[in-house]
Amino acid sequence: MQQPETGSEQQQLQEKVWSFAQRGVVLLVAMLVGLYIGYFFWGQAGALKEQVAQLEERVNMREKERDTLKSQMAIIDRDKKEVEKRLQDAQARCAAPAEAAPAAPAGAAPANP
Repeated sequence: MQQPETGSEQQQLQEKVWSFAQRGVVLLVAMLVGLYIGYFFWGQAGALKEQVAQLEERVNMREKERDTLKSQMAIIDRDKKEVEKRLQDAQARCAAPAEAAPAAPAGAAPANP
């Protein structure tokens, strides 16, 4: 008589294992479907990729502008130094004749009429 009970217990155990296996498979399928849907909508991030591309383009454009402005600043700085040097040379030439000319007496007439 114990044989039928053992078969019954074995059958109940198999049913429990089978139901847990079914629940596990359903849970796994639900998780995989959720992951797929999440990847499909947000994983590829099409809108974000477009935004990143636009921002990278703007950054590259700004970097080019910055480089252009820096080169212009360097050219202007070089020209400024050259002009300052010319000014100093001109001032030195103008100051040299004034120092070289002898001082005239107070009552004397100028040399050039």
